[in-house]
Formats: sequence, C-alpha cells, structure tokens
Amino acid sequence: MRARGDLNDRNAIGKVSSMTSELDKPRAAIALEIGGQRIRLRAHADETHLVELAKLVNDRFSTIQGSTRNAAPATVLALVALDLADELATARRKADEARDEAKRAVAAAEAREREVEAAARRAVAEAIEEIDRALAAEDSAQAASDTA
Repeated sequence: MRARGDLNDRNAIGKVSSMTSELDKPRAAIALEIGGQRIRLRAHADETHLVELAKLVNDRFSTIQGSTRNAAPATVLALVALDLADELATARRKADEARDEAKRAVAAAEAREREVEAAARRAVAEAIEEIDRALAAEDSAQAASDTA
C-alpha cells in the first residue's frame, strides 16, 4: 500500500495480512478519513477492507479522544496506535499460549496412544501364549490318548 506524501514505502504503513495476496491486482486510488484527516492512497487491498480498518481506528480515536482533554489529534492517534499495538500483542500472546497448549495436548495424546498400543501388544502376546499353552496341552492330551 502506498500513500501520497511521505508514505512512499508500503512497509511504513504496516503489514496487513489480507493485502499480501492482493499484490497482483492493480492499485486503486482510495480516500479514507482517519482521525479527522483525509488520506488518499493507492493500494492493492480491497477498499472495503481498508474502510473497515479506518472505521476501527476512528472508533478507537473517538473513544480515546473522549477520555482525554484537549489532546492534539496526533497525540490521540499515537494513543490509538499504542492501544491497538497492545491489543495485537495480547492476541499474539494468547495465540502463542493456545498453540503451546495444543502442542502439549498433542504430545500427551501421542504418549497415551503409545501406552495403549503397548498395552494392546502385551495383551495380544499374552493371548498368543495362552493359546500356545492350550494347544500344547491339547497336543499332550492327544499324544497320551494315542499311546494308551
């Protein structure tokens, strides 16, 4: 995504995961209003998606602006950025924790699977030994009756 003015590098704006698959599309001119400022940019991203993101920022802007006294829009936008960054960091931490928990659950399930498999192998081996003993006893009985 490239914006006019100082924002010539799309990395300066940040990475938006849904935009990366859109890079092969032609860039569209999009106008957004964020924090009371009109921003024109050319982007590969879906305009609807960008409008939704701008609404999210503007909603957060309004909330924070209402709780601060006479703060300049740039200050409010900085607070919005910190708030969104905190939310992102929390979401990433929770995702990492969930991924770690899932890995532990998979490892526990695999260990249990190995235990069950080992128990099944022991049970089958014991059953085979019992069948062998029964067959040996039957063979002995048959041999004894044949000699009698």
